[in-house]
Amino acid sequence: MRIIDLIISFCIIELFLASCSEKECNVLVIHSYEKDYPGYKEYNRLIEKEFSSSSFSADIHYFYLDCEQYDEPGEIRAIKRLLDTCTHWKPDVILVNEDQATYSLLKTHHPLLKETPTIFAGVNYPNWGLIEQYPNLTGFHDKIDLKKNLRMIEKITGQRDIYTVLDYTFIDRKIREDAREQLVTDSIIDNLDWRFNWATVVRESKKGKIVFSGYSVRNPSKQWNRSARPEKDFIWAVSKYGSRPYLQLKFDYVTVTIASSSTRFRFTAINELFDCGYNFLGGYITPMPVQVEEQVKTAVRVLNGEDISCIPIRESAKEYYIDWNILHRGGMGLKDIPAEYTVINVPFKVRSPFLWWFLWVGGALFVSCLLAFVTYLYWRETQRKRNVLYALEDEKESLALAVAGSDSYAWRLKKDKMIFDSFLGKKSDLESYSLDVSVFCSFIHPSFLPQVESILHRDMIDGKRFVELQCDFDGKGYQWWELRCSTMKSIFGEQKTTGLLLNIEEYKKREQELIEAREVAEKAELKESFLANMSHEIRTPLNAIVGFSNLLASPDMEFSDEEKKQFIDTITRNNELLLKLINDILEISRIESGYFSFNNEDWSLAAVVDEIYQTHSLLMPRTLEFSLEKGDGTVWVHLDRDRLVQVITNFLNNAAKFTTKGYIKLGWNYVEERHEVELYVEDTGIGISKSEQKVIFSRFYKKDEFVQGTGLGLFICKVIVEKLGGRIALSSEVGVGSRFSVFFSAEKRDF
Repeated sequence: MRIIDLIISFCIIELFLASCSEKECNVLVIHSYEKDYPGYKEYNRLIEKEFSSSSFSADIHYFYLDCEQYDEPGEIRAIKRLLDTCTHWKPDVILVNEDQATYSLLKTHHPLLKETPTIFAGVNYPNWGLIEQYPNLTGFHDKIDLKKNLRMIEKITGQRDIYTVLDYTFIDRKIREDAREQLVTDSIIDNLDWRFNWATVVRESKKGKIVFSGYSVRNPSKQWNRSARPEKDFIWAVSKYGSRPYLQLKFDYVTVTIASSSTRFRFTAINELFDCGYNFLGGYITPMPVQVEEQVKTAVRVLNGEDISCIPIRESAKEYYIDWNILHRGGMGLKDIPAEYTVINVPFKVRSPFLWWFLWVGGALFVSCLLAFVTYLYWRETQRKRNVLYALEDEKESLALAVAGSDSYAWRLKKDKMIFDSFLGKKSDLESYSLDVSVFCSFIHPSFLPQVESILHRDMIDGKRFVELQCDFDGKGYQWWELRCSTMKSIFGEQKTTGLLLNIEEYKKREQELIEAREVAEKAELKESFLANMSHEIRTPLNAIVGFSNLLASPDMEFSDEEKKQFIDTITRNNELLLKLINDILEISRIESGYFSFNNEDWSLAAVVDEIYQTHSLLMPRTLEFSLEKGDGTVWVHLDRDRLVQVITNFLNNAAKFTTKGYIKLGWNYVEERHEVELYVEDTGIGISKSEQKVIFSRFYKKDEFVQGTGLGLFICKVIVEKLGGRIALSSEVGVGSRFSVFFSAEKRDF
C-alpha cells in the first residue's frame, strides 16, 4: 500500500507541475503610430516583460498603423489587410492602443474580431456606439482630466493663463466638447472657440480664475485684433515674450511641432508625449507602465478562460508625473514640486544627495588612499630594486675577485655561441671571447664530446648539469676541466643558458693521489685481514686433524672400532675442508693476480641448466622439493661454462645448507627489452637480513660461524660473475627465503 501511495503522489505532483508549466499563446499588438515612434520600443519591452512574468509564453506580432500618413478610409483598409493575413497565424488575443488604431480596427467589422478577444488601452475618446457592437471587447478608457492638469500647471508655474493648439478633426471636436463639460466651474474660463471678451478675461483672471485658451491651427490669424493685447496673438504666445504655459491634449505631429516652438513649460494630458524625447514637463496622466500592466493582465485573465463580456471597460489609473530633466532645464528643483507628484529621471545625486556626497567623498578618499598605497608600493619596490642592485653589484665584484684569482670562467649561451668573460681571453691563446659551440667542442677530448654536445644543445630542458671533461685550450696537452651549466626560461619565454668553466687539473691530481694511497692502504689492510682470517680458518681443521690423529696413535688409549671409525671420518672431513680452503685461497690469488683463465664460448643456456639440475637432483635432501623453471625460446650465452656451473653450484649448496623445509628452485628467464638472461636459485630457507645483505659477498663472511665453510664462496662467485661480464643480485626476507640471481647478456635464436 505504501508503494501505491507513493505512485499516486508522484502522479499528482507530475500533473501539478504540468499545469504550472508555461502555456503558449499568439498575441497581435496594433499601434496607432509609425514604428519609429520613440515610445513604442519601451512599450513593446514592457508588454513582453509582463507576459514573461505570467504563465504564458507569448508569440507577439506587432503592427504599426502609421495613422498620420492615412485618412480614415486608408486606415481601415490597412487594418483589414492585416486581419486578412491572420488566417495562417490566428491570434488568441488582440491588444490595440490609442484612439486611431482602436477606431479603425472596430470600423473594419472584420469576422476575426467576432471570435478573437480584443482589449484596447490608451483611448482618450472611445466611440461607444462602435464598442457596443462588439461583445468580445473590453479595455481601458484613458479619460483626460483637464481640471487636475490645469491646477497642476498653476501649482508648478503660478500661471493662470494657459493655452493649447487644436484643429477641427474628430478628436479636436471631442476635446472641445469634453472641455466644456469639465470646465463648467467659476474657477476656470474656457475660451477654446475664441468667443470671448478679452477685457472680461483679464478681469476674471485678476479674480483668481484660470483662463484656458485654444488656438486654431487652421486659421491662426482669424482672431487677430490689433487693438487687443499682444498675448492674444498665437505667434506672440509661443515666442520668448509670451508668458503662458502650454498644455498638449492630443498627439499629432502638427500640434507637437507647433508646441515645440513654445519657450515656456509644456505639459501633456496624454501619455504618448511624456518621457519620449518631446520635452514635455509632465501632467496628470496614465503612465505607460500602468497602461501596459492593465492591458496585459486583462489579456492573461481572458487567456486563462475568463469570459471577456464579464470584464467591464474601466478608466485607467492616473498619477501626477514630472520629468526631472525638463524641470531642471527650466531652472526649478524638487522643492518646487508637491510631494504627491511622481518625478522620473531624477539623478542619484538629486534623489539621495547625502548618500551621493558620501559615496563621492568616500570614493575620493578611496582613490586617494589607493594612490597613496600604490605610491608606497612603488617606493618600496624602488627601494627593494635599489638594494638588489647594490647587492648584485657587491656580488658581482666579489665574484669578479674570486674568478680573477682562480681558473674559473663564466659563460653564457647565445644562439650557437658561447660568450666568455674577459679572463679566458687573457689567460689562454683563444683569439676571441665569443666561441662557436663547434669551436669549443674542438678543444675537448673525443670521449667527452657526446656529453658536452647534449648539454650545449639549444633545446635542452631546464635544470642544472655538471660534467668533468678533458680539454686542450693551449696545445700543451689535455687538462681536466669541469663544465657547469644552468638552463631556465627567461621572463620573455626564451631559453637562457649560463654556466662556469673551472680548471680542476690540480684537484684531479690530488684525487688520483688519494685513490692510489687508499688502494695501498686497502691492500695492506686486506693482507693483514687475510692473514688473520686464514690463520683462524686453517687452525680449526688442523687442530681436529692433529688431535684425532694423536688419539689414534696413542698406545695408552684403547678405542673401539666404532670410535676409531668416527675419528677417521672426522679427520677425513677436516682434510677435505682444509683442502677446499687452500683451493679457494689459491683461486682468489689467481683471480686477483690475473692468472685466472676463462674459456668463453657460445652455450645453450637451457642445456647447461638442465645438466646442473640433473646433477643436483640426486644430491638434494629428500625433505626438500627441488624444481626447475625454464624460460621461453632458445637462448645462447657467450661465457665460460665451467665457471657458470661453479657459481650456480655454490648457490645450490648454500640453499641446501640453510633450508630445512619447503623447496629449492633453479630457473632462468629471458628479459627481452634488455637482451639479457637471468639465472636464479630460489629457496624457502632462513633468509638474510637487510644489514647482512650488504656484506654477504665480502671475504670470509659466514652467517653462522659454527657451520663449516670458508666464507669465500659467495665472494668468489661475485668475482667470477663480474669477470664474465655479468652482475649478481640478491633479494631476501628473514623467515621467508632468498633468491640469488646472475644476469648475463644473451641472444635469442631460432635454432
